[in-house]
Amino acid sequence: MAMKLISGGRVFSGADRAFRQQDVLIDGDRVVKVRNRIEHDSGMEVVDAAGMLVSAGLIDFHMHAFRYGHVLSVDADDVAPTSGTTTFVDAGSAGSLHFLAFREYVIKPATSRILAFLNISAIGQTTDGVTGLGFHDCDDERLLHVESARETIEKNREFIVGVKVRAYTNLPSMRAMERARELADLVDLPIMVHTAPAPPSFEDVVSFLRPGDIITHPYHGGSTTTLDDHGNVRAEYWAARERGIEVDLGLDRFHGLLPIMSACVEQGYYPDYVSTDLTTTNRHTVVFDMPTTMSKLMACGMPLEEVFARSTLDPARKLGIDSQIGDLREGATADVSIFRLDDGEHTFHDYEGNTIAAPQRIIAEKTFKDGDLMVVPDRETEVPEFLNMANPWKNY
Repeated sequence: MAMKLISGGRVFSGADRAFRQQDVLIDGDRVVKVRNRIEHDSGMEVVDAAGMLVSAGLIDFHMHAFRYGHVLSVDADDVAPTSGTTTFVDAGSAGSLHFLAFREYVIKPATSRILAFLNISAIGQTTDGVTGLGFHDCDDERLLHVESARETIEKNREFIVGVKVRAYTNLPSMRAMERARELADLVDLPIMVHTAPAPPSFEDVVSFLRPGDIITHPYHGGSTTTLDDHGNVRAEYWAARERGIEVDLGLDRFHGLLPIMSACVEQGYYPDYVSTDLTTTNRHTVVFDMPTTMSKLMACGMPLEEVFARSTLDPARKLGIDSQIGDLREGATADVSIFRLDDGEHTFHDYEGNTIAAPQRIIAEKTFKDGDLMVVPDRETEVPEFLNMANPWKNY
């Protein structure tokens, strides 16, 4: 395999949270040089990145990838090549009953890198989105099975990075939070908790969390949101952050309303980790991919450098794999993405029809995983007719 020289781009350094005019040399699956200028020779494949942004492969910290095991899940390998995303973190699609199928039939065969939060519910989110079913992962306490989840995690630590629990609207009891806390303490992994309009209240939910645990969907709509009646970020959200509770974006459709996101970003309430919450219901509308999600954050006022840091090195550090991915430095895995920063008049939408104008958007041009150019696979994912594509479900 010829060495690849990515030449003339503005390279993002996660460690410095800054872009610099640099070249990147790849040999096999490793980055071997990052310099202000690297002379090319006849044995190199030159990738012209003049005028482009170059970064480590993006990490989508919250999406759903259990293709054919969870009807809402997307094909990560279909998303990766056109989005600059090389690592996907599935946020609880599978519980202990289905994780082995997820591992063997999706995670291991994938070209992209897939990690996962294990759902505290043994069935994971496999009932989500089914029209008329009306049953969710934590509706029956018997499914909150700690021992099977613990065994699954202990035997799959190379893939499982945390515990997912959904505190959705009208959650029957706080037993799911209790069991998630018990499991997280047993396996020494963080909790990611889905937040939504009360009940249960945000205060009740975060009372189970400890420093390093994560809330997701901070910009959701509904009857109670992150903002108070005066449009200010509520004190309990600041208090949670001050005691070390981290924030994942989890954009989705009704979990990411632009007026709420814009107000929060303006007040400095940024997500620690950028993520799409990509599913079959938002893959081709509203959310689309990581570059679109990052562009929305920029439109709301978040600096370009912070958007990239929270999409690369910051999640890599959280996942404990920053020695391998997340930053372009010598010796790192050659997950490299090239983007165009498109100047113009851009308008972004959310699920409720709100819009925001922006002078720039991020567009992925090329994605390399382990040094190889990623291509869209020649396959489609069947979407069953019983999937509710049109409307948000009664509980969030």
